[in-house]
Amino acid sequence: MKRSLTLLCLSALSALASAQTSTDHDFAALPTVSAKRVSGSLTLGYDTLGNDRGVVLSHSVVEGDGSPFASLKLNYDFGRKGGWSYDSIVYYRDVTSGHRLYGNPTYGPQTSAALGFQYALQQGLTPGTPQFNAVADQVSEQSRKTRVKQANCEPEIAFVNDLRYTQEKWNVSFGHTFIHGGILGVMAKHFRHQGASCVNEAFIRPEFTPYKWVSAGVTTRYSFSGIDGWWFEPDITFKAPLIGTEDDVKVAAVLKLAMTATANYFNHTDAANGNGSQAYYTKLYLPWMVNDQLTITPGIGLHWAGRGAVRCNEKSSYARACNNNDFKPFRNFAVVGTIMCSYSF
Repeated sequence: MKRSLTLLCLSALSALASAQTSTDHDFAALPTVSAKRVSGSLTLGYDTLGNDRGVVLSHSVVEGDGSPFASLKLNYDFGRKGGWSYDSIVYYRDVTSGHRLYGNPTYGPQTSAALGFQYALQQGLTPGTPQFNAVADQVSEQSRKTRVKQANCEPEIAFVNDLRYTQEKWNVSFGHTFIHGGILGVMAKHFRHQGASCVNEAFIRPEFTPYKWVSAGVTTRYSFSGIDGWWFEPDITFKAPLIGTEDDVKVAAVLKLAMTATANYFNHTDAANGNGSQAYYTKLYLPWMVNDQLTITPGIGLHWAGRGAVRCNEKSSYARACNNNDFKPFRNFAVVGTIMCSYSF
């Protein structure tokens, strides 16, 4: 796998290098392909609640709790002074208890009665007459058996490719993310009627590391396919050894403070989130370095819904259509437990 990935990433550059003259220093200075510069990790994990970009899903949306996930990351270090590297990541997240949004419910009694009344009016019938009541009751009864929408939340799979430039106290990465499924996939397929649960994003992330124990950055994403608009994800992370030293850490503490926000991403026709803040959250991880390759990490996160997510709860189209105020997609506050196991190679 290492060898094939390396050839995929660098075969084009290698071909160009061999075609250049000896005076073309840019290509001549490219490093030769080396397996020593390839590294990676495989991570398996489980969250006690489904979540995406800090927003925690309600029990009614995904019919239950629990969200297993996995990721495979491969890295190639170009080996030149200045710190260029390439990351390729495949990420998968599922929900364990059911994928039908709200269980694909039927219209509620009040909505069904209103639909029946409106239909009878459209037929030119006079309210209160036996014929009007009969038609309205028939349509209302039929509506009580009709599902609001056959919608599902597909498992999320994402493919990420990015280039990173690293210096002593800062780095910047930029690249592309393709997402199929998950909450963004629901948005694209069922609210924007794209026909597929797919989103394409370009991103850039500058990050500052003024000290070994702290880093701060902001990820800016522009979605240009499936949904158009911006995501912003500022965060700051603190880390320190709990057992061991900086050079030989056995157990560490990692504290992350973050938020997510959107601009020109949602619109008034979506019956979905408003723009602005989507989530505020803090996560505490305690990675235990079992050995040089294996790390087991328990963690806990506190999540608060931002104003944009709260707005979605307030105007939930399912809550109105089903006459059920419990049909709100996001939790205003949630505690999420996490356990991860990572193998580095």
